[in-house]
Amino acid sequence: MIVEQMVEGGCFEAVEALAEHAYIGRGRFDWAKVREEAHKSLDDRYGEAQVELCIEKCKG
Repeated sequence: MIVEQMVEGGCFEAVEALAEHAYIGRGRFDWAKVREEAHKSLDDRYGEAQVELCIEKCKG
């Protein structure tokens, strides 16, 4: 049985906001910058695994 990991709404919204600031045009984002900023600012609140999950979900 596969258990799908739950995405914390607040974490996902924060990652989305970081992605908006890392938009580089033509539908592209600087995901390295998003990842760096997300881990720097959100790890203490949500944990590394949750932040990575939110980044992957945001990337679609």
